[in-house]
Amino acid sequence: MTLELHVWGPAFGLPSIDAECLATVTYFAQTLSAADYLLVQSSPSAVPSHHLPALYNPSTATWTSGFDPIVSYLSTLQPPSYHHPDVTTLPPRVHADSQAYKALLTSSAAPLLALSLYVSSANYSETTRPAYSAILPFPLPWAEPLAVRAAMAARAAHLGMSSLDTDAEMERLEKEEREREAAGWVQIPKALRKAVGQNTGVKGQLSPEMKRRIKLEGLAAEVFDVLGEIDFLEEEEGEDEDKEGGRRIKVTLETKCLAFAYLALMLLPELPRPWLKEVLQRKYAGLCEFVVEYRRKTFPESGKMLPWADKESDPAVSASDSALSVVARFVRAVVDDIPTLGREWSRWWALRQRRVAEETSTETQLVVRRSVGESERSLLLAGVGLTLLAVNVVGLGIYWYRYRGLLGAPLQTWHRPLVGLGSFGAAGAMFAGLV
Repeated sequence: MTLELHVWGPAFGLPSIDAECLATVTYFAQTLSAADYLLVQSSPSAVPSHHLPALYNPSTATWTSGFDPIVSYLSTLQPPSYHHPDVTTLPPRVHADSQAYKALLTSSAAPLLALSLYVSSANYSETTRPAYSAILPFPLPWAEPLAVRAAMAARAAHLGMSSLDTDAEMERLEKEEREREAAGWVQIPKALRKAVGQNTGVKGQLSPEMKRRIKLEGLAAEVFDVLGEIDFLEEEEGEDEDKEGGRRIKVTLETKCLAFAYLALMLLPELPRPWLKEVLQRKYAGLCEFVVEYRRKTFPESGKMLPWADKESDPAVSASDSALSVVARFVRAVVDDIPTLGREWSRWWALRQRRVAEETSTETQLVVRRSVGESERSLLLAGVGLTLLAVNVVGLGIYWYRYRGLLGAPLQTWHRPLVGLGSFGAAGAMFAGLV
């Protein structure tokens, strides 16, 4: 039995660009032999759950998504080479602490990472989006990274840092300007705005990250101060020891993997505006040391020893990366972006995928692959049908507008009135008689 772990592809010198995927790969690398699982570079649109990481068990044709569910499933399945530190000997306090720290990582560290890699327009356009383009087959980089960024922005919306997204900020300002113009407000011409003092001075030259630096560092400190209480490099075995008047806080292996994933993605990427990395390096040397040492211990050769699936020989990869599959995934991403229709389409497609998974859960892997292929063909045909319908509607609208005069005459003509001397009163009439 060889399990298939579907994850986002590698980036920044790490096995995955996504924190949960990276944590799962880190956990597998320490608990399973490379002969018992395959790493499949994928994206959410390629798996039935539409969420990564996703673990597929060929023997039962079942999918499990998410870091915590996969870890629980793996401990229940017990593959031949599965080896986990004997956490049953750890006191209940360690398990309770670990749950608390995992909650902190998912609720507070994840929004920080979203601000750094996705909300910040400079970091996203120069670093994050090119990384996604390198790991996604064409034409998926046109659609899926935008959906990921939107989800990450929503995840960090409660922090009130939307101004870091200068793209959205410019769209908002342009919309407000159009509304003011439509309402008849007097506007300063764009060519004169700099001359009258707009966008000038010290504040005008600062980046959004620099303007909000104090608040950003405060948000980071709330997370890093708590994580700094843990001695991550200490082995789980052994008795608690006092360290500078306080006990060393131990955590389980899963918590270490999750903390490594988030901290590594904060520390290792080379960003044009690395405010989060600067905070880590300046004030939290222990966390930086943990990332470097844990990476060296778990991935000694930059991930080359990981059992990545071969695209040519492995059926799981060839099925998800086929031309038909990629086009179908792209069509679905485009349809998802259509207002109202996209939401209804996503709901219908999710129900259909769930029904297919339930019907094939007890059948063989071959049947599951065939069902996925049929679903992709159906999706492609439906997407093409919707596209043709949209083209026909647009063409019909143009026809009515141009030839039927639905919105008025097809050609509008304005004539400038002839102005003569007679229009300037009595004096004008007098001079007009002399001409």
